[in-house]
Amino acid sequence: MRVAVTGANGFVGRHAIARLLLARHDVRALISERPGAEKELPGAGDRMDVRRVDVRKPESLRGVFDGIDAVIHTVAVPTERKQRFADVNVAGVAHVVAEARRAGVGRIVHLGALRADPASPYPYLRSKGEGEALVTGSGIAHVVLQPSLLFGEGDDFFPRLAFSLLFPVVPVPGDGKARFQPVHVDDIAQALVAAAERREISGVHELGGAEPVTYDEMLAETMRGTGKRRATLHVPVPLMKPPAVVMGVFMADPPVTVAQLDLLAVDNTPRENAIERVFGVRPRAFRGALDYLRRPRG
Repeated sequence: MRVAVTGANGFVGRHAIARLLLARHDVRALISERPGAEKELPGAGDRMDVRRVDVRKPESLRGVFDGIDAVIHTVAVPTERKQRFADVNVAGVAHVVAEARRAGVGRIVHLGALRADPASPYPYLRSKGEGEALVTGSGIAHVVLQPSLLFGEGDDFFPRLAFSLLFPVVPVPGDGKARFQPVHVDDIAQALVAAAERREISGVHELGGAEPVTYDEMLAETMRGTGKRRATLHVPVPLMKPPAVVMGVFMADPPVTVAQLDLLAVDNTPRENAIERVFGVRPRAFRGALDYLRRPRG
């Protein structure tokens, strides 16, 4: 099978490509135009064709899906630190869908987000919902995966949580009971590949890891992973927003944004976890799995 992966040099894309190559599929890796992006790919060889694209620019996508059986679309931005939701999470999906339709692609596998909804009051979830609607309304056979929080070496969230351990007392937003169901990035990669391979899988599916955990429990696991113990202080979310605004003004890549604090009000656990039942992937445990935080990021 010939599979194109957008965001191939990204966190999820790299794992998806590794799984596709392991399964002996031919891969077209669509990487960003950033210099050095190709060095982030997991291997090379005769079965991987590398192209540079920018999903915000439809002209850069012209022809990249020709001869492709399935597209795995992983490109998205979780915050508006550097790019806009509307440009990437919505227009970017529209451009990918349009080119896939022109090229006669038979299947699109889209990496969505848990609780994505075009009517969501939260800008990120609204943009992801709008993007998902473009896929489900495309007329192309499709599968949409809506995962909870991802973890694994190279993730974005847990190193940011580890940043908070630089303080002698770690502020915890609200009561610390916000719920998540962290799922390993390679488990999601396996599900993406299964969705591309298995024609009987269709529709929108919520995915999570082995068990739900609270924000407090994730922070405790982050301490364990880094080997750092800190006292914690629960702070009402409204009181944490002014410091987040200040960090956003003075830091190019702040550890937390006001929008992310708002998202803590949204339950981030799947209502019905499809990862094993539908995709045949037994999720690995989250507890005790953050030791990679001790290693320097390359």
